[in-house]
Amino acid sequence: MAMYHSWGSQNAWLRQLHGMNPLYIPTEIWKKRGFKPGDWAKVTSAHGEITVPAMEMQALNSKTAWTWNAIGKRQGAWALEGETPESSKGFLLNHLISELLPPRGDGMRWANSDPVTGQAAWFDLRVDINRADAPKASQPHHTPIKSPVPQAPKNLAWKTKS
Repeated sequence: MAMYHSWGSQNAWLRQLHGMNPLYIPTEIWKKRGFKPGDWAKVTSAHGEITVPAMEMQALNSKTAWTWNAIGKRQGAWALEGETPESSKGFLLNHLISELLPPRGDGMRWANSDPVTGQAAWFDLRVDINRADAPKASQPHHTPIKSPVPQAPKNLAWKTKS
């Protein structure tokens, strides 16, 4: 959610607060699958697979995992250089979600998206979650892109009137 509120500003302070997004796994699944702090999870749906950092969540709903989607960025996006947390430990759920709903009786395939925002329907996705060896970066991890905008300055000297 935080990234939606920073489009266009690339909030440097907000990136320090959470530049990565673990998959929050309910304690019941966490224990059943043998997770430990620092583990990574392989998350599989009927549509795709991701490998991501995992964190235990003591939740009331023992069957719902969640994350802050839209934190993950491809290297080069937002003019981010190198292995930033967003590109190495951030991820998107989108790789797990089909663009289309299953066929209906009339043969039609409807978009799997909110009609107002166009965002994929993340709320009812069924997945399998298992421990995974930690990769160098969240998977899938795509080749860097060339940013259309320049890098931000490394240091800004703030001047105040005396």
